[in-house]
Amino acid sequence: MKSAWALAAALGAAFLPNFAFAIITNTLKAPNERFVLNARQALIAVEATSAKLAEMENAFPSSIVVADPYGYPIAVLRMDNAFLESFDTCVRKARTVSLFNGAITSGELGPLVQPGSGEYGLEHTNGGMLPVAGGVPIFINGTFFGAIGVCGGSGEEDIEAATAGVLAVGGTLTP
Repeated sequence: MKSAWALAAALGAAFLPNFAFAIITNTLKAPNERFVLNARQALIAVEATSAKLAEMENAFPSSIVVADPYGYPIAVLRMDNAFLESFDTCVRKARTVSLFNGAITSGELGPLVQPGSGEYGLEHTNGGMLPVAGGVPIFINGTFFGAIGVCGGSGEEDIEAATAGVLAVGGTLTP
């Protein structure tokens, strides 16, 4: 394993411009220095989101993801009978929020990327963002810790359920 890291570092040094390699290596932090929800917190958020969906009248089976600040899933639930597409959709909603460090929700991106706007097409970058409602940020004590994405109901239902998950871990939707 050590040799794989050494090889990766050597290749990076050889093929990346020096400034880019320096930026990559200097921004890496030890896991205990990152602001990320732990697995237990992520599971609490998923459970609270799922419970909120269960309370809603006529709620559809949904998929739920809690992602870290970089958009990678920490905890995921695809409820019984949830549409298969809902999994990828909820991941992309959460990732969209993370790519903007929680500055916007996934739904707030929609109006910004309409044809004719200066940001038109932005949603196709970074592996594909999803400019529809259902992805919200998790801020704790003013710091961005990650995002929750929900897919299954209407945008409003997805936001309401995701907000329950944020509140369950002592978070807020704004810094």
